[in-house]
Amino acid sequence: MKNLFSSLPLFLLSLGAIAGLHAQSASLHGRVTDESGAVVPRATVTVTSEQTAAQSTTADGLGSYSFRNLPPGNYRVQASAPELSQPEPSAIVLKPGDQALDLVLHVAVKTQRIVVQADTGPMLGIDQASNASAVVLEGAALDALSDDPDDLQADLQALAGPSAGPNGGSIYVDGFSGGDLPAKNAIREVRINQNPFSPEYDKLGYGRIEIFTKPGSDKYHATADYNLGTEVWNSRNPYAAEKAPFLLNEFEGGGGGPLGKRASFTVDAQRNMVDNGSISNGVALDPQNLAV
Repeated sequence: MKNLFSSLPLFLLSLGAIAGLHAQSASLHGRVTDESGAVVPRATVTVTSEQTAAQSTTADGLGSYSFRNLPPGNYRVQASAPELSQPEPSAIVLKPGDQALDLVLHVAVKTQRIVVQADTGPMLGIDQASNASAVVLEGAALDALSDDPDDLQADLQALAGPSAGPNGGSIYVDGFSGGDLPAKNAIREVRINQNPFSPEYDKLGYGRIEIFTKPGSDKYHATADYNLGTEVWNSRNPYAAEKAPFLLNEFEGGGGGPLGKRASFTVDAQRNMVDNGSISNGVALDPQNLAV
């Protein structure tokens, strides 16, 4: 009992020190709204001062925020939210006790910068590449097409659409008509130009397919491809007792290289051999009464 009464003054002194500390601290609370007065939930509020490090908190669902145990002094309060911002931080002098400060956010203005250049060159041209209706296939787009020459030609004609006249679409290889479709690995670019009034052609431009081959290079190179297909990979006609025969052999090759300092050459060859059969179910009829 004697020890208890002897420590009582020390206990009361500690309580007084704690109460005095709380009496010297400040707290800040308020609500975050937009220009229309609607609350802004989950807004981020930050207080900064020269004496202490910056502190941040998140407003609740009703837009209310609070800070506790702040040292008295000059503070700047800043709030932000998605698509909203506070033009200028709010300045406040915190004194011991509780103070209120409401914050108003405005719609964030996004800055767009447009650079206008005086000398950009002509924007329009009369060449085929400037035609907005042209479909240009190169690189990955060209690789996605079929390697089979017949299928490749069918794909290109389907992309070109209907042509003017009864003879179908025209295919030009390096500007010349009447040639065979080159091997796919020799094609640099395919341009399907829908301009019907190009003066360099004798027909309307609908359905015209322009193919540009790869030039030679400064080093000799060559490629070779072989494709084999048999009836093993085909399904059987459900009405036939056996599969129809099928055999496909495709050979493609090409090469190129230098012909001096200012010239190069490229050569391509292809051969396709297809043995494609079909099975028909036939019956013989009596010519007199047409009975089976």
